Formats: sequence, structure tokens, C-alpha cells
Amino acid sequence: MDELVQIFQALDQWVARENIRAQVEGTPAYRNCRIRVLGQSALWAAGVDLTLTITQDLDAYGDYEWAVQKELERLLAEHDKVLDPHGHEVWMPRETRYDPLYQGTFVEALVADADAVLISKALKAADKNRALVTEYLAKGASERFFELARKYRLDLEQFV
Repeated sequence: MDELVQIFQALDQWVARENIRAQVEGTPAYRNCRIRVLGQSALWAAGVDLTLTITQDLDAYGDYEWAVQKELERLLAEHDKVLDPHGHEVWMPRETRYDPLYQGTFVEALVADADAVLISKALKAADKNRALVTEYLAKGASERFFELARKYRLDLEQFV
């Protein structure tokens, strides 16, 4: 999802400009931040071969400061997207792998792996994600997905 990379790049550039301004003015600079992309946006970014619905929401874990979050929200809005206000509440398995999406000077963006995202969707919102999980199972889910399903006691029968 190149659009997300562009948004994170623009955020990184904004933080750089703001930190230069802060240095000149003698005020505190913004610290580096890490943003972990979750949910449907992570599946889009990973390019999974599944039928995905278009979403305007970006679910993410972020350790950014308030002003950086506000700038991220502004940048997302320019692309008709919103930062989900409950994104930080998304449950993800402990084993979730996060792959690099963007690495800037001040902003690092990572994307959750598809198996972990699908386990999260299946466990926490099975009805809403039934078609997606069923399609993944029909196309041949990975062994890792099945291992996570066993570990987290996901009843796969509900998807067949």
C-alpha cells in the first residue's frame, strides 16, 4: 500500500521540520516514534490474495506524541482516511510479527503479519470477518495460522 508509505514519509518530514523549528526556538523536539499497522490496512499493505473490503480506518499501535498523532490524523484525512480512535485496543497475538513498511529518520512504520491479523479478526469479530476467514481457509491457510488457532483455541468449525 504505497499510499500508507507516502503518509508515513510525509509524517516523518513534518517531524523533521518541527524538530528543526524546536531547535531554533529552544523548545523540546519530538521523539522518534514507531507505528504498527494492524487490521484490514495491514492485510492491504501485505498484499494478501484475499477479497478485502476498502476501509477508511487505520488501526494502529503508536507511541507517538499528541501533536504527531494530530498530524498523522491530518495526513490520513487528506487521503480520505481516519485513525481509528480505538485502534490501540485491537487485540493481537503475542507472536505477531511486524515487518518494515517505512523507515524514516523519526518515524518507523511496521505492518502486522497476515496470519496474526486473521487470527485476531477470527477471535474477536468472527461474525464480521466470517467471509474473509472462510476464504483464507479455502485458499489454504498457513501452518502458522493453524498453530495460532490451536494455541488461542479458535473454533475453526464456525468458518466452514
